[in-house]
Amino acid sequence: MFWISTVILFVIAVGFVLLPLWLRNRAESFTADASRKNENIALFHERSDDLENELASGNLVQSEFDVLILELQQSLLSDVTEEEITSEKKPKAREAGRAKSSAYNLVIPLVLCLLMPAAAYTLYGEWGYKRDVELMGLFQRTVNNRDNPQESQDLIVSLGEVVQADDDRPWAWYFLAENFASIGMFTEAEIAYTQSAGRMDETPEKALVLGRVAMAKYILADFNFTEGVLEVIEQARAINPNEMSILQLIAADAEEREDFETAIEYWRLIIQNNPNSEQAQVLRRSIAVAQQRLAGQGQDGAVGPTIEINLSLAQGLNLDENLRVFVAVRNAAQEGLPPLAAIDLTVADLPANIQLDNTYAVGPFNISSADMVFVSASVSFSGSATPNSGDYRSQSDNFAHNGQRAVISLEIADRIP
Repeated sequence: MFWISTVILFVIAVGFVLLPLWLRNRAESFTADASRKNENIALFHERSDDLENELASGNLVQSEFDVLILELQQSLLSDVTEEEITSEKKPKAREAGRAKSSAYNLVIPLVLCLLMPAAAYTLYGEWGYKRDVELMGLFQRTVNNRDNPQESQDLIVSLGEVVQADDDRPWAWYFLAENFASIGMFTEAEIAYTQSAGRMDETPEKALVLGRVAMAKYILADFNFTEGVLEVIEQARAINPNEMSILQLIAADAEEREDFETAIEYWRLIIQNNPNSEQAQVLRRSIAVAQQRLAGQGQDGAVGPTIEINLSLAQGLNLDENLRVFVAVRNAAQEGLPPLAAIDLTVADLPANIQLDNTYAVGPFNISSADMVFVSASVSFSGSATPNSGDYRSQSDNFAHNGQRAVISLEIADRIP
């Protein structure tokens, strides 16, 4: 079907190029023939007028005039007939150049039209991903598969046939591994991931696949960092130090071992990749919990200033529990800038103790970038972080954090007019 569609589109494209050229040449030829005929007729009328003038002036008698007019008419008929025959069978020498030029006008575009698809297919075969595109259906089925073991088994069979027929297809190996992993066959998944990574160049995509290799090895090692796991992690980070799957693996292992300082370090790296994502919000809460655990052990897990906010609703203020609450630390010296740190929760979470530090930055600047700051909290009826008329809002006085921990208490009571 791919080749049939390609041929049809190619024919249509050639038609768009050659048909106008052919019609233009035909029109030029028709115009030239018509012009020559008009010239012959005009010449006939000119000579005929001369003979009538000669007859009127007495230089010709009627019988001579009739003979000359007859010869002139026969000459006109002969010229027109010869031109028609010549144009159909035997072009004149003066038309040879024009005919040759017309041929070039058609042949050159035709040759270019034929060469372009050949060049395109050759270059695409060299640089493109045609073979992977042909397997896109299997790849998409793998991506869309959710907790369907039978579908995974079918895909394993189909992708297994692909790699058996041609084992130099890294993405076929990758999606084969994904299906193995989805049904818990981690030994087979680790082998397929390794085959995929071994056929890739040193690109971020290879780092991603190596991350899968490390995860499979980690699971097979009963969730321990063995020498083999660490080796793969080093390979992946040498290509991309911020490969997400590797950072997540290291952080998860550190949390499992209750090495909260290491976990916080890698959670912060993950947050920096996409500070506004839902995952970043979850990780910030994990950081807050880990910092509390460290504080309970007499350690300080915070880096830079920390703003601790005791937030509550005013007594007697009853609001929908699903309304969003936005809390932000802002630069007191410059208005209109994005928050230095921010978090959102819901009314149902109040009262709450919130700790904001540099990991909660949502823009180019963090809390450490400002000496004087203030804290604001708002309940939004529209779900927007920008306060609007009718929302509830509270704001602290300006204060200096001095690079240390500061504690602020806020009570949401006032409504924005």
